[in-house]
Amino acid sequence: MDHGDDRNAVEIGIIQDVIDTVERRLRAYEGRGRQVVVPRSHVYAAVLHRVITSARELWYRPTLDGAEVLDQLLDGGCGSLLDELLRDYLASAS
Repeated sequence: MDHGDDRNAVEIGIIQDVIDTVERRLRAYEGRGRQVVVPRSHVYAAVLHRVITSARELWYRPTLDGAEVLDQLLDGGCGSLLDELLRDYLASAS
């Protein structure tokens, strides 16, 4: 197996994990009466852009799995970096 294939599989897995995490959080917000005010694809793109930007800061190996913010996004609870990133895309449903 080509090591490039391994790297691609890892990065695709990371992208999927980020999207799944964002979707779970958005659904949780919606369950509490909030609504997403932009297309979901825009929210996913904004969060993925933050991961990519963080990964680019690494001079030695700019890959998604090295992104400094990745653990904060995937493991964060309430008041986390993910909540901060989502704040601008949510509004009260009432």
